[in-house]
Amino acid sequence: MSRGENKADMIALLSTALTERGCHIIQSPGDADVDIVNATVERSRLCTTMLVGEDTDLLILLLHYSRRDNEAIYFRSDANKQSKDHSV
Repeated sequence: MSRGENKADMIALLSTALTERGCHIIQSPGDADVDIVNATVERSRLCTTMLVGEDTDLLILLLHYSRRDNEAIYFRSDANKQSKDHSV
C-alpha cells in the first residue's frame, strides 16, 4: 500500500470516528485555508471562537472574511511555544 493510500485510509478512519462522536468534519480537496477560515467565521456566529494556526494566510483570510455582527474571533499561534519546547 502506498503512502497516499495510507494517508487517505487514516483520514477516513479519523473522520468516521469523529463524526460518530458528534464532530462536524470538513475535508478539503486542496489548500484548506479558506475552508478553515469559513468554518471559523460560521462558528463565530454562535459563540466566541479561536483559530489556532501558524500560517499567516489564515490571519489575512480571517481579516477579510470576518463580519462585525459575529461574536469575537481570536487567532492564536503556537509557533513560539513549539520552538521553545524543542530547544535544548
